[in-house]
Amino acid sequence: MTPIIDTGRTYTENPDTRLFQMHAHDGYEVYCFLSGKAKYFVEGTVYPLRPGDILIMKRAESHTLLLQGDQPYERIAIHFSADAIVGAGKDKLLSYLNDRPLGKNNRFPAAIFKGKNWLYYLNSACESEDEETKKLYLTVLLTELCTSSSEIRPDSEARDNISELIAYINSHLSEDLSLDSICSVFHTSRSHTNRKFRQMTGSSMWEYVKRKRLLMAKELLLGGENPYRVYEKCGFNEYSSFYRAYKAEFGVSPKDDHKKV
Repeated sequence: MTPIIDTGRTYTENPDTRLFQMHAHDGYEVYCFLSGKAKYFVEGTVYPLRPGDILIMKRAESHTLLLQGDQPYERIAIHFSADAIVGAGKDKLLSYLNDRPLGKNNRFPAAIFKGKNWLYYLNSACESEDEETKKLYLTVLLTELCTSSSEIRPDSEARDNISELIAYINSHLSEDLSLDSICSVFHTSRSHTNRKFRQMTGSSMWEYVKRKRLLMAKELLLGGENPYRVYEKCGFNEYSSFYRAYKAEFGVSPKDDHKKV
């Protein structure tokens, strides 16, 4: 379960690329790249990173860091739920976070923050031991990002053709998404599709599909759906395999999350 707000700053002298795998959260994330040489992959979009760049990810938006070279790596990350946003502008900020298409306009280049206090807000949220204070700094930062969004140029993103495949998967999670069926839609070979997907995401296509289906299932369960109906809606063939995958991913059973409603 995503905490209301969790902050952290990490510095790694010799980062291990094997530790950075594609993943997604059932909450939101603000990520700030401070040092190193890397790109960031979000749902088919590859963003070159420069120190000071900020990225935002919404629920179920898959992402991973693509490290290049062996330079030291430093970043700040804030993971949070909707309850971490406070004040009268909460609905507007949530709308901004939720309505943005997958893999679109994630990055805020450091250049647009000149003369602004974005790093102060990030550091203050990390250093504060009081949750309410963390929420306040996060809300101010999100407000600044939202008002700065008009300064993001669409051509600042480098999209790969794998993004079409990812968009297809996300639109057909309840349907047949076997490798053979996807290859028939895109007229590609199994080996090429799997290799390209892993190269771009650090994950196999099946791992990606399974994670997205499980995140979809969690949302439905927390919305009151019956576990024995959810598994079919999310593309699983039988409840037992859905149960095992769900518990392995979230540490609780589907019924446990359903009871929280």
